[in-house]
Amino acid sequence: MKYFIMFLFPVLIIAQSKDNLNYFPHKTGDMWEYFYYDGPMYVDTAQVFTVFDSTDSEGNIYVTQISRYINPISVPAVPFNDTMRYKIDTLNQVWGRVGELDSVIAFKLNAQQGDQWILRTYQNGEETTYEMARVSVVYETNIWGNIYTVMGTNYYYATNSTDTTGLSRYGAALAKGLGLIWLGGGDSPGRMDIKGAVIGGVLYGDTTNVITFVEDDIEHILPSVIKLSQNYPNPFNSTTTILYVIPAIETRHAMSIQLIVYDVLGRKVAMLVNEKQTHGNYSVQFNASGLPSGVYFYSILKDSKSINTKSMILIK
Repeated sequence: MKYFIMFLFPVLIIAQSKDNLNYFPHKTGDMWEYFYYDGPMYVDTAQVFTVFDSTDSEGNIYVTQISRYINPISVPAVPFNDTMRYKIDTLNQVWGRVGELDSVIAFKLNAQQGDQWILRTYQNGEETTYEMARVSVVYETNIWGNIYTVMGTNYYYATNSTDTTGLSRYGAALAKGLGLIWLGGGDSPGRMDIKGAVIGGVLYGDTTNVITFVEDDIEHILPSVIKLSQNYPNPFNSTTTILYVIPAIETRHAMSIQLIVYDVLGRKVAMLVNEKQTHGNYSVQFNASGLPSGVYFYSILKDSKSINTKSMILIK
């Protein structure tokens, strides 16, 4: 019995370590969509994509992500960078900070509530200032009908390495199984709240509607705008249908309409519609037989101005 207990204990430690990796999903093709808010005049939808991951011989994981806004498509999605690189070491420490390419430990995925560490030390003559990270809270919450464990980390400046007061930078929250679900506070420009995600090919939440107003109900606010529907089926294998409606109130004359499909890097892969159209209901088929599996986006434009963008998932 003694030998059985001695061998079982390290197995449990390893399993826990692997489980905590779920705080930071890192596989190529994963995508997160966020509601970005920086006052009522600046609201948008931001997206983050993992475009590369690898593991070295020692077990360290390397991750590259990109970000963008999609209303209209532009990079970067501040407070993220256009390119973000991370290293997850064998102790489940994530090196590289959200929105910055710093070589600091941004997250300790095995940390407990109250744990803190020094990100870096600043020297100014004889005065030393520390930049600290602290796991402020670990709790469980309901997200989209499921219970997730959330770890909240704060980043702040301090006059010594034992100071645990004040927050002058920002905060970030990771949910086990979802990754980053919130970013903001402190001197962060605006805040990000998760709206949906595609992790390991599985859709979580909602990644279909571009937010242009705080109320998140544009059809009731502007009933006369061109309506772009979600493609069906979605996810799809090779062929899917996209519907859109041009209301009679929108125009009495033909207008220039474009329906364009983009890949995750914002590159145009198909021009489905490029003609003058009047009011009515329209149906377009998209054949993606020559494209690889992944997340794609389709945008409808009027007179070269983007009206709405939605995402779709190709699975072969």
